[in-house]
Amino acid sequence: MEKIIAKISNIFIPVTDLKRSADWYIGMFEMEMIEFGERKAGIAFPNRETFIVLWKVAKPQPVHFDTGELKLHYYNFTSYDINRSYRELAAKGATLSEIHEHDGIRYFETYDPDGNVVNIVETFEDSPYYAHKLKFRIEAKTDLANEG
Repeated sequence: MEKIIAKISNIFIPVTDLKRSADWYIGMFEMEMIEFGERKAGIAFPNRETFIVLWKVAKPQPVHFDTGELKLHYYNFTSYDINRSYRELAAKGATLSEIHEHDGIRYFETYDPDGNVVNIVETFEDSPYYAHKLKFRIEAKTDLANEG
């Protein structure tokens, strides 16, 4: 039986300058342009189904919420090699936080041209999410091996 819902298809990120932001996301994360218009730009990771839609706004908007203890971001980008991701983004000139470790994940933050925080996260065996993400990690490594 087919599932009612298969996945998240789009993540919307508010930006003040579509061209500048699209260029940043494409350059930093090797994404591809799907659509570019006056109000929005659709970009995607190559060979992946989830899209990021950059929406033009007049002023920066929050992309996080406050739990009372932490400010959490509405989305994360998955890395399968956090150290490599960190090195490559640093080499491209991204502003980066230190790498943090908490509850079976390692992560760092980078900031788009509007100051939106993008968390880059790698999940490890002691995380409750690891077993679920393992199948995607294996697919990603296979894809990388086939590209190289």
